[in-house]
Amino acid sequence: MPRANNGNNRIHCATTASEAVDAALSWKSKLGYATFSLSYVMQTMIVTWQMFYFTTFLNVSMAVTAVLIATGKIVASVIGPVWGYISDRMYHNALGRRFGRRRSILIFAIPANFVFYLLLWIPNLPIAVYFFANLLYWAFFAGITTVQYGLPSEMTENPSQRAQLVGVNQIAGAIGGTFLSVLNVYLFTIWGKDNWESYFNMALLYGIIGTAVLVLGFLSIQERPFDESTNVASADGAAGDGGETHIGVGKRLVSVVWNFLSVLKVKEFRNYLGLYLSEEMFRTVRGTLNTYFVIFVLLLDPQTVSLATGVNLLFGIACVGFFIWITARIGGPRAYRLGGIEVIFVFLAMFMLAMVASHIPAGTRAVLYIGLGLFMNFGITGVVNATQYTYTFIPDVDEIITSKRREGQYAAINSTIDDIFSSAETIVIGLVLEATGFVEGAQSQPPQTVFALACLFSFVPIVICLVGIVFTYRLKLNRENHELLLDEIDRLRAGGSMDDVTPETRALVESLTGMPYEQCWGHNNVINVTHKG
Repeated sequence: MPRANNGNNRIHCATTASEAVDAALSWKSKLGYATFSLSYVMQTMIVTWQMFYFTTFLNVSMAVTAVLIATGKIVASVIGPVWGYISDRMYHNALGRRFGRRRSILIFAIPANFVFYLLLWIPNLPIAVYFFANLLYWAFFAGITTVQYGLPSEMTENPSQRAQLVGVNQIAGAIGGTFLSVLNVYLFTIWGKDNWESYFNMALLYGIIGTAVLVLGFLSIQERPFDESTNVASADGAAGDGGETHIGVGKRLVSVVWNFLSVLKVKEFRNYLGLYLSEEMFRTVRGTLNTYFVIFVLLLDPQTVSLATGVNLLFGIACVGFFIWITARIGGPRAYRLGGIEVIFVFLAMFMLAMVASHIPAGTRAVLYIGLGLFMNFGITGVVNATQYTYTFIPDVDEIITSKRREGQYAAINSTIDDIFSSAETIVIGLVLEATGFVEGAQSQPPQTVFALACLFSFVPIVICLVGIVFTYRLKLNRENHELLLDEIDRLRAGGSMDDVTPETRALVESLTGMPYEQCWGHNNVINVTHKG
């Protein structure tokens, strides 16, 4: 859907980068983007079975395995911003101009991801090999996720098209998770579950499937063309040299760190982080405590967890279609509030169920839990969809500040902050449970622990979700403001003068960026710490 012509603010050019990414995307491109989530069958295999496989069949101690896995995740969180920094600048070399700045990253990351993934499942290798294979697997996986998270903003400026990309990404993730769960049950039946060959064969199968769909994604996605806005490297050199001066390793490392930190100057990004961290944190609390809540509070068996998970995944796929439509119509903040308020009421209902669990039959408890889970999954689907949709607008705000397209920078930082907070949150939950008297390996828990579990599971997510809802009122980038922002970007791209800005646009830009208008459009040091504006 083309953007409206707002008076004289919009300057039409024969060909601009915005026009190239404003047209409707083909379904080939949309499905190509969905392949990234489908490829997570490899990641799910790692998360679900790596620790069990190492300790059971490779005879690696639990302590060594835990260190090995934790180190890989730490590496991923640290190296993510490096991938974002590099991918944003790949148009500065021949490889990037030949294949695209995102595709050129995938040329290295896809095969390396497969090789190091497969090494983790080959028995009788030295511990050092497993350690470095795990480290490098996570390092290259971070490159793939950085490309994935940045693509919705990269592929289109059309809000409806971005909503569809976010939606197909969610659907593909749910399909991949359901496929893995069902197929695993079948494969264990025919191959057995007490021998290493079964796990190796499963890992090989998922490795081939995951890599194949990533290759399809590589061939299907589209990127912004090379122009001044995507030539991010031109902003790295000394003022006035066009970025052509060679930058030494030391200064390049400083630049990587500075680009990571300087994005926090962007006011709308800080507001978005409030949404994102709230969404991730309340889902982490729910996911971490869910099994404990079902078994020790509701007094149900573990099979109920598996059944509820499968049903919720399928229901979630149906919910995504609704939220693709509603989010594009009412915007991310309102859709977040719609899903968040619904989630809060369900958590309250879960607490009420917990309080009367011992007085109602197990079958009734199970039905009520699964039913409430469906309503909760509806709200969670909305919150996740709204958050991911809102994120797609952040690189547009960054462009009005820097005059450059840095989708990779924000995608990497998004992932890194998520890793840091989710790790810290998991540790805090463990400490709190221990403080309440949680008994490891026990078939039941003390009454004070059961009550603490019910409260943690129900009220902590409610508080976190309320924080996210508060941040939705701080966000300024609704659909109408986005139109006005893109019009101003188009005007400046076409050579328009900053002196000709309208009062309305000036006020909008300053409210989104947190900077005076005169310090925008590259007149700042957000990319280059040595730039004086």
